[in-house]
Amino acid sequence: MVIRTVRPEEYGDFIAFLNAGMRPKSASTRADEDFPVVLSPENLAGMWGCRDERGWLTGLTVLTRTFTTTAGEVRVAGIGSVVTRPDRRGQGLSGRLQAHVMSWLADQEVPLAVLWSDQPEIYSGRGFRAAGWEYHVDLTAARLDDALHGTGEIRPYQERDLADVSRLYAQHPLRTLRRPGDDARLYGMCGTRGLVLETSRGLAAYAFCGKGEDFPGYVAEWGGPAHLVLPVLAVARDRGLAQRVLVPAGRGDLVAAAVRKGAGVDLWPSGLWAVLRQDILARLAPAAENSTAGDSADPRTWLGSPGTGDRPVVGRLNLAVWGFDSV
Repeated sequence: MVIRTVRPEEYGDFIAFLNAGMRPKSASTRADEDFPVVLSPENLAGMWGCRDERGWLTGLTVLTRTFTTTAGEVRVAGIGSVVTRPDRRGQGLSGRLQAHVMSWLADQEVPLAVLWSDQPEIYSGRGFRAAGWEYHVDLTAARLDDALHGTGEIRPYQERDLADVSRLYAQHPLRTLRRPGDDARLYGMCGTRGLVLETSRGLAAYAFCGKGEDFPGYVAEWGGPAHLVLPVLAVARDRGLAQRVLVPAGRGDLVAAAVRKGAGVDLWPSGLWAVLRQDILARLAPAAENSTAGDSADPRTWLGSPGTGDRPVVGRLNLAVWGFDSV
């Protein structure tokens, strides 16, 4: 079983393989439309798999980006699109592939990996554990009518808004440091609907509803001051675009503002995480004096967890994963 990255001439065939394994025939979008950054031909170095004489046996993708955290910048590998050919499932091929890639990432000094799956039990044996935290805000019963008055014009996102929206995104204290071209791909995804608030001083807030076939009924990304984001969320809700809002760590101000309006809130893990390099994390976020060090192989030690009440358990560092940056 020779594990390697995808060659340029294999790109189309590899994407077709992933699409067949990830999307039903009835889907209105392709996998590369829903994940336009990680499945871009510019990310060939993050596409891994192995083949036999019939074609691809198994494959996965990796998108490595730098995240801002409360302890400084840290590289994170998002792992996704894990697919095995139907006739070879159940033979441990994807597990071997994933172990190889995670070892390679550790050698590249990437300390954290994250993935999302509705079958977490599969990945628990591969070192992944639910960790981190984010708020899911339910606007269904929120009293948002007064948020619409005197704020400016709320209209659909247009391509000419890209620079202003990117500027607002960059104001989040915890975020992915996207590379040139990432924003244009993400905000232009099929099925994603954006709204912006334009005032006399320029673009002041935005919200994007959905992520292709993913995040139905959700605002997956937004930006701007909380009191200006609320009117945009009100329009999204009232037009039937989204009733729930993803609020990552670092933007509790929006949670507080929405709760005052009667919104409901749940705490969720931010993903399934694995620690690849404990030594790098320890240099970034050493244990506080007189505190319990915790299990350094447990991602909850570093990233915290939702806890059991209405407040998250904070780890040694906090980071945020916005919906558009999940792979």
